[in-house]
Amino acid sequence: MEKITQATSQDDRREFKRFRVKDGSSFVSHSSWPAKGTLIDISKGGFSFLYNAEHPWPENTGEGCLLLGDHASCLENVSTTVVTDQIVQCGQGNTMVVRRRSIKFNQLSQQQKFLLECFIWINSTAQC
Repeated sequence: MEKITQATSQDDRREFKRFRVKDGSSFVSHSSWPAKGTLIDISKGGFSFLYNAEHPWPENTGEGCLLLGDHASCLENVSTTVVTDQIVQCGQGNTMVVRRRSIKFNQLSQQQKFLLECFIWINSTAQC
């Protein structure tokens, strides 16, 4: 009889492998957000990005999320849901408030899934 062991880290529990995005090469935008954010990691299940703001941006994402990356890679009109939004510590003396927002994809079409795989391959630091 096999013994089932509990996952030892958060990465072990993730449904999809996360890939670090090349620094400053990819951005996210949405019509309900006041500016764009800089992608930091992405997976087939969602992504995280950084943005500058005193207060969190609106959470009503839904349809309309746009991911832009290197070599004209683009994933548009993606339906998403906000998972977390928190302040990132930037060090002493830094007056800018940087926030990290984690997003999960809602239902993706087959074409969006294909374009997402291409986006990850083009924009991640470790080729998948």
